[in-house]
Amino acid sequence: MADSVEEAVRTYLTDDSTFSAKFEGIYWYEAGSATYPYLVYWQISDAGTQTYIDRSRQGESRIQFDIWDSDRIRGVRLRADVADKLDALNTTVDEFTLYTVSIGENTVPREKSGQGPYHFVVDAIIRWSK
Repeated sequence: MADSVEEAVRTYLTDDSTFSAKFEGIYWYEAGSATYPYLVYWQISDAGTQTYIDRSRQGESRIQFDIWDSDRIRGVRLRADVADKLDALNTTVDEFTLYTVSIGENTVPREKSGQGPYHFVVDAIIRWSK
């Protein structure tokens, strides 16, 4: 059972075996692997929203999804896959009702050495209630 919006989002992502098979791992906050590609996500902020009468808690979380990959072309495709998956988010996971308000996509330049992985970012605003 999810205790936070981040856990509910993880369940949403990992319950789709076709989606999760695209990554070597999907991690909350810190990566547990250096095998590419992998996805790391974390909550940046939660501004909160008005209190609904029938809900105990609610919020509006800004969550960043970082895709790390050694292949630039595959990384761009995975960024689009993550954006599409989040755009389709309108569901209930455990006690959390989730839906996406907005999405932004970015590519972060590699270090000057050009030796590190490619970094792609999907930034989502997810409204939730419990």
